Amino acid sequence: MAAEKQRPQVPVVMYEPHPERYPEPSAPPLGQDGSYEYPSPPPYSYRETTIVEEPVYLVPQPPIIVAGIFSSKPTSTICPSCRQHITTQVTYRLGKLSYLLCTSLCMVGCCFGCCFVPLFIKIFKDADHYCPYCQFHIYRYKRL
Repeated sequence: MAAEKQRPQVPVVMYEPHPERYPEPSAPPLGQDGSYEYPSPPPYSYRETTIVEEPVYLVPQPPIIVAGIFSSKPTSTICPSCRQHITTQVTYRLGKLSYLLCTSLCMVGCCFGCCFVPLFIKIFKDADHYCPYCQFHIYRYKRL
């Protein structure tokens, strides 16, 4: 019928497999006495030549809680970043106590430079503890 849709015909190509013929293996060369010569085997090794690699599993380590008594002096602890046993490196910085003492000395009447003395003395400053290996900030000891 003309009303029916005609399906397009796709040409089908059939391939017949042709087995490839591989050349016959050649016989080993004959020696002087008429017997076959075979190559010598490789030398014996006492080590295994195969190396089996085991998979590496990365296990997240639990966080280290810095437990120690921190003051303005270097303290022995474990660094949470590099996990080594260290003695902290201390850096001093101005804190609330320094500014409070400076302001109070200025109010008392030490306005001719004596009020700036607390800004230069370490015992009035806050102490920052750092790891000497990885420079990780561990703790800040605040005076006030």
